[in-house]
Amino acid sequence: MRVLFCLSLCAALGALTVRARAWEAVPQPDLKKALAAAPMLQPEELGVVCRSVITYRHRLLVPNPDGTTYDVLQCYYKAYEGPTWLYAVDLGSGQAKKLQFPDKRSWHMAGDALGLDGRLYIVTPYWYYGASRDAEKQGKPTGMELFVYDPATNELEGRGIIVPGLIGERRPLTRGPDGKLYGVGSYHKEGKVGVYSYDPATRKVREYGAVGPKHKGGVWAGWTLLVDETHIYTLSGFTPYHLVAVNIETGEDTVLLETEPGGEMRLRGGPSVEVEQTKDAKAGTYWLHAGAAIPKTDDKRTWTPREYPGPRRPPKPELHYDEMVPDIEGRAKLWYRPAGDPKAGAPAEPREWEAVELEGVETYPLRIQLLTALPDGRIFCKAEGHYGGSLFAPNTRTVLDWGDGRTETYTCLHHAGKIYFSGYPGGQTYVYDPDRPWNLEKGVPPGQKAPSPKHAECNPRQITWFNGYRVSQMLSSVVGADEKLYLCGWGVRAYKGGALCWIDLKTEETGGIWRPFIGYRTFWVATALDRRFIIVSTAATRDGMNNWTRPPQGKLFVWDTQTGEFVREIEPVPGAEKTGPILEVRPGRLMGIADDPANKGGGILYGLDIRSGEVLFRKKLPYSAPILTSHTRAQCGYQLGPDGHIWTFLGRGAWAPGTSDTLVRINPENGHVEPIGRLKTLGNFIFVGNDMYLTGTDQLRRIRGVVR
Repeated sequence: MRVLFCLSLCAALGALTVRARAWEAVPQPDLKKALAAAPMLQPEELGVVCRSVITYRHRLLVPNPDGTTYDVLQCYYKAYEGPTWLYAVDLGSGQAKKLQFPDKRSWHMAGDALGLDGRLYIVTPYWYYGASRDAEKQGKPTGMELFVYDPATNELEGRGIIVPGLIGERRPLTRGPDGKLYGVGSYHKEGKVGVYSYDPATRKVREYGAVGPKHKGGVWAGWTLLVDETHIYTLSGFTPYHLVAVNIETGEDTVLLETEPGGEMRLRGGPSVEVEQTKDAKAGTYWLHAGAAIPKTDDKRTWTPREYPGPRRPPKPELHYDEMVPDIEGRAKLWYRPAGDPKAGAPAEPREWEAVELEGVETYPLRIQLLTALPDGRIFCKAEGHYGGSLFAPNTRTVLDWGDGRTETYTCLHHAGKIYFSGYPGGQTYVYDPDRPWNLEKGVPPGQKAPSPKHAECNPRQITWFNGYRVSQMLSSVVGADEKLYLCGWGVRAYKGGALCWIDLKTEETGGIWRPFIGYRTFWVATALDRRFIIVSTAATRDGMNNWTRPPQGKLFVWDTQTGEFVREIEPVPGAEKTGPILEVRPGRLMGIADDPANKGGGILYGLDIRSGEVLFRKKLPYSAPILTSHTRAQCGYQLGPDGHIWTFLGRGAWAPGTSDTLVRINPENGHVEPIGRLKTLGNFIFVGNDMYLTGTDQLRRIRGVVR
């Protein structure tokens, strides 16, 4: 059986009879000097092609003191760290008040809870992007900060840091039976979650400190927090998950439940917890009461629940949010229909829709993340972050179409007249028809219905997402000979390894595989031999599914689209953590740039034969190519130009922002690296004819005639 497998493997790769011919790279001992001596390039700026603001979908409803109406809090922000604007829409007065939320505090996923005093309490860490440096200069701490919204005045009050050092992306807040507020966050240095309480009546904070086990791969709390009369219940970790109970009176913490690596755990209402001990296992459910996890056999609680007083909540109005996304002039609209007055023995009659108009909603020029060229010369431009994109005509410098989106995009390509793009969260993948108007996220008034993202009339249309394959962020994509779109990425928080996933572009059936990539972050895919083989490039990483142990080096994995299996693994540079970007430069010949294990920041240019798996040459480079392997703002291209050479950047890239990186082209025949010029701001790029178009700023940039 083993002999037959080896013979079929050799046949699949075409390596039975011929040894690969020689392929050598010319040495360039003075390449570092040549890169530094390259002239500075000044690309032409073509203007802003993407402009918008993030319309946060988690709206907060706060009862007004009149006992009959609500305030609606709508947040708009450019990026997680700001600028952030909060509109308090008072449905009692029909007025909207514009408030500014401080920078470097993320409203995104802030915890919130309504106090017994009718005020809304909001917690988020003073932490994002440079906050620690600013705080150090001012002699102030960073940590969990408290804000209070008062519906009586429509004002937002900042009460400062209440738990120094407590940060984390997940920071739920809830009101306990005793009327106090309970919150959770993360202590990253300790690798543990942290719990605290806040008493709105006395403004006193109790810090329970770091609780639960220490986590090697980063610590995360759950999305929710549960509290009963005696205990606080929080999730801790990711791989594996733990359920931690904290005694409110004594502060003692106990681990109640734990999954295996890859298992799942979710806190529910009730209170209860749903637990999958291993990946794809049948979930078990437990009641949570008095510091214990009790197996749940039915919906009948094992104790008698008590009722506790809470803030008065009038009947909620019907709200229509479709037009909350501002237009290009910064205008948005909230539609609402107050709850009707029910007659005795009859349902309430619906009232007429009313609207509150928002004026002057800030929109911003957006940094361009990705470009894709269409055969007719149009360019698809995708903005950085959770934004949409535009269709641009370079010859007239005109934005032909634009719109908002839902995914943070890291890979896009053109195939058969359509644009396919994917990214984060959940590896969401969309298809955009450039010959139809963009209508995703385009709002409509009440009485009309916009197409859902998955509906055939929606453009772009969401095809799928890949949460089931332990991948959250797609980073690279290609189309194979089997007309499947192949994508690769990694799990971001819960899973440091990667996955190879696919979509059949004819049937839109999906699939994927992740187990071979335990310990390997997949970040680049390429095709070879008429797109029959899909080559996946990886970076070795510490993975909770592998006891947080990093493999000694990255690998290339070779997938055969005909057999639907991996047929080879290649280690092109022994000891290299990252195998780097790869491209087929001649039939069956691939060229890539790996990390140099003997020179931090350096690179190894290598060439290999995909038929035999043999590495035919290795050549030292002073730098590696700063190719994206996770979510970071620095991203640059690695692709074949119209001249058949590989074009990329060599330099320090994301590791030294503000320094110049050198645009180079690499001869596929002999690996000769030719410096073209240096840029202060690198970016991804495409070619339209002999011109290069660049991302990386809020201006679309062009270098005319760069290919000679």
